[in-house]
Amino acid sequence: MSAEQKQLPWWTWIVPIIILHFGSQVSVLLRYDQGVSAYYLPTAISIILIQWWGPVRILPAVFINATLSTSLWGVTRIYLWPVYAFTDVIVAFLSWYLFAYKAKGKCWLPDVRNLLLFLTIGTIIPSIIEIAYLEFVQIYFGDQPADQFMNYAAINLISEFISLFGLTIPVLYYVTPFMAKHSLTIFSSRPDKYVELSIKQYTEIGFLYIVLIGLTFVLHFELYWFVYGFLSLYVAIRFGFGQAVLMNGFIFLITYILPLLLKAAPESNLTVDMRFTNIHIGSSLLYLFSAITGRVISDLKRVEGKLISQNRELEVTNRELDRFVYSVSHDLSAPLKSILGLVNISRLSNDQRDHFDYIGKIEHSVLKLESFIKEINDYSRDKRQDLYIEQIELKDLCTEILENLRFLDGYRKIKLDTSDLKPIQLNNDRSRLKIIINNLLANAIVFQKKVAEHDPIIKISSNQMKDKVIVEIKDNGEGIKPDIQNKIFDMFYRGTANSRGSGMGLYIAREAATKIDGRILVRSEYGKGSTFTVELKNLNSN
Repeated sequence: MSAEQKQLPWWTWIVPIIILHFGSQVSVLLRYDQGVSAYYLPTAISIILIQWWGPVRILPAVFINATLSTSLWGVTRIYLWPVYAFTDVIVAFLSWYLFAYKAKGKCWLPDVRNLLLFLTIGTIIPSIIEIAYLEFVQIYFGDQPADQFMNYAAINLISEFISLFGLTIPVLYYVTPFMAKHSLTIFSSRPDKYVELSIKQYTEIGFLYIVLIGLTFVLHFELYWFVYGFLSLYVAIRFGFGQAVLMNGFIFLITYILPLLLKAAPESNLTVDMRFTNIHIGSSLLYLFSAITGRVISDLKRVEGKLISQNRELEVTNRELDRFVYSVSHDLSAPLKSILGLVNISRLSNDQRDHFDYIGKIEHSVLKLESFIKEINDYSRDKRQDLYIEQIELKDLCTEILENLRFLDGYRKIKLDTSDLKPIQLNNDRSRLKIIINNLLANAIVFQKKVAEHDPIIKISSNQMKDKVIVEIKDNGEGIKPDIQNKIFDMFYRGTANSRGSGMGLYIAREAATKIDGRILVRSEYGKGSTFTVELKNLNSN
C-alpha cells in the first residue's frame, strides 16, 4: 500500500466520483451546443482533488465518471465513451505531473512563482493538450466538421480556462489550509492560513460586491466587459491575492454562470461567433492580470511584515546584547577579582590553615565562574542551533539530569520524589528540553531553605494531556516574593544583590521553551516553596 493510501481516510475513494458526477450534471445545464459547455466543471474539480489526494485515487474516478457521463453530451456510440473520457484523464494527470510532481509546486499558491507555475503548467498547457485531443477525436469520428476546428478549439479552450481559473484557484487557496490541518492531503506541509481583514476592509469589499451586482443590471457585458476587470484589478491592488480571486469568482458567477442558468442573456453566452470569443479572451486576461497583481501585492506585504518584525527583533536583540555584554563583563570579572585578591592575601600569610581556607574560597569562585560560562554556552547554543527533533523518553532524561546535578551543594540532603514521573515518550529537541529541566531542577536544589530543621523535598511529575505533555517540578524551598514573580525570567535578574546565581538560568530556560513551542508557568508562595510547570508539544520532525 502506498504512502498516500495509508494517509487518507477510506471515504476519499468514494467522494471524488460523487463530486465529479455532480459537476457533470451542472455542466450539462450550461451546455450551449452539442458536446460543448460554457463551464465543464469536472475538469476543475479533478485538478483540485488530484492536488490534494494524488493520482491513485482521482484518475480512476475521473475516468469512470467521464465514461458514464459521455452519453449526456449526445455521444450514443458506447465504444466511443472511453475514448472521449480520456480527455478528462489527460488534463488531470498532466496538471498533477507537471505542477505537483515535476515542479514540486505548492497547490495553496503561497507566492508568485507557484501561481505562475499553476497557471502555465498546471492549467493552460494541460488544457491545450486536452482540447487538441478532443477536437481531433471529434473530427476523426465525424462528430464535428473539420472546418470548425479553430472555432471550437478556441471556444472550448476559453470555457475550460474560465472554469479552471474561476474555480480551482479560490478553492485551492482558501480550502487547502483547512484540508492540510485535518490531515486530508497527501502532502505533510502545513500552509499558512489566509490573511484576515479588518471590519472596515470587509465593509469596503462588501460595498464593491453590491456595486458589481448593480452593474449587471445597467451595463451590457459585451460592451463594458472591461469595467469588471478594472474593479477586480482595484481589489487586487487594495487587498491582495485572496480577495482578488474571490472577486474574480464572483464576477464569473454573475456575468457568465447565472445568465447561462437563467437563460436571461443568451446573446452574451459563448457561441461560435468569434466576436464574443474575443470578448471572453480579453476579460479573462484582465482577471488573470488582477490575480497575478494581487499575488505580487500580497507577497510584498508579507515581505514588508517580515522586515518590520525582523527590525523589531533586531532592536530587542541589540538592547539585550548591550545588557548582555555589560552583565557578562561584570559577572566574569567579579570571580576573577576575588581569586586575584585571595591569591595576594595568601602571599601575606604563612599559616597553612589560612592557605586551605583561601584555596576553598578560590575553588568556590572558580566553580561559580565555570557555572556562569556554562550558562553563556547554553544561551549561545539556544540562539544559533537549529531544532533537532528526536524521540525522547522523559523519565530517562530526568534521571540523567539528576545524576549530573548530584554534585551540587545540598543535593544529598534533598528528598527526591519521582513516583509520579511517568515514562512518557515525546518528539522534541533533546538539548533544549535538557536545558529547561536542568535549570529548573538546579534552582530547586540551590534555593532550598538553609535551616537546620528543614527537610527539603523536590517532587518531579509528568502527565500526558491530549496533544501536550506536562512536566511539574515542585519544591518546598524559599519561594518567590509576589512582587518579583513576573521578573524572574528576565535576563540577569536577581532577587537581591546577594542572590546566588547569575540571573541567566530562568531566562535561558524560557528562551529554550519558546524555541520548541512550549511554555513555563510558575506558582509560588514566599517561604513555602515554588512549582514550575513546563508545557511541551510533540513536534513534527518535518
